[in-house]
Amino acid sequence: MSTQVLAKQQLELNELDTLTDAVEPFSRLVSRSGCSIRLHCSVPMWSPSSDTCHDLHELNDLRSKSLHFIHNLLKSLHSNGISASYRLAPSNSSLCFICALPTELSVPKLRSATVEILQKAKINAREKVLLVELEHGPALIIS
Repeated sequence: MSTQVLAKQQLELNELDTLTDAVEPFSRLVSRSGCSIRLHCSVPMWSPSSDTCHDLHELNDLRSKSLHFIHNLLKSLHSNGISASYRLAPSNSSLCFICALPTELSVPKLRSATVEILQKAKINAREKVLLVELEHGPALIIS
């Protein structure tokens, strides 16, 4: 799949109540593929202009919640028999993105295009968890 096709994909954002509520639907979407996956996780470091984090304390709280969620998600996937690993990447966004890509599609251009799509979603609400089903796999946006 080319990155141009991926960039034109329409996003359907499904809001979930909490991070805990996101584990089951995300795991269910990932398990449909039946293959091993790698979670590509952007870890927010700092964003000078942000509607979702007003200070470093909020950003640190988001980062902590996101990392805890990633570990809970991995436990859930492993308990469902899905081989999963993850890669953390620092980000200058004030959002956390978690993309599940089949290991054979874990190429930098595809990851970059996916994160670009998610950043264009223009999320400006705090403490939201949004599930997005992309063509190559599910993704979460955590604010």
